[in-house]
Amino acid sequence: VTSAIGLDSRIGRKYLRGAIAYGGPCFPRDNQALSFLARQLEVPALVPEATDRANHAETALLADRVQQELGSGGRAGILGLAYKPNSDVVQESPGLLLAQALLDRGIAVSVYDPAALDAARAKLRGEVQYCDSAEACVIASEVVVVATPWEEFRQIRPEAWSRPERRRTVIDCWRLLESDVLRSVVDYVRLGKGPERAGTAGS
Repeated sequence: VTSAIGLDSRIGRKYLRGAIAYGGPCFPRDNQALSFLARQLEVPALVPEATDRANHAETALLADRVQQELGSGGRAGILGLAYKPNSDVVQESPGLLLAQALLDRGIAVSVYDPAALDAARAKLRGEVQYCDSAEACVIASEVVVVATPWEEFRQIRPEAWSRPERRRTVIDCWRLLESDVLRSVVDYVRLGKGPERAGTAGS
């Protein structure tokens, strides 16, 4: 198993970046299968079991952060429901799991994905606003989470992010949108690298 994992081209700097939980049909399943095999052989499975727990804990931690940023009331927007760009697969997707965790807490949720909306509709339970564009999802939400690094999200117009009554918070899990222009109109929180909250206007 170790050799097979070591030869997997998806492991390395090309794919592994500081961000949010991993998802998809392969890594979560393979990790759980390794844990199951170890138990069958009556040997410790400390690393895969801890990895699985830590990965699932990421969703709860991110939901906590969104709830904290929202305060009382407000709507969360999730940009990206597929587990990776250029895919419609939502299995174990961090964006989908986050949306469901927020719904379970009674938080209003808007979602958008260029390819995975239909797949998400079949999975999500609760009152979800399915948006027909990334900009519509942004405009509808007080806190926006970039959960999947689709290139399309870079094209959102700066004016769509601006909110006159209260600055919108953007939690960018992939540091996809990091720019001085965006930071000038939102409270920008980046995950995975460097200071947690990038400078906002006047800071």
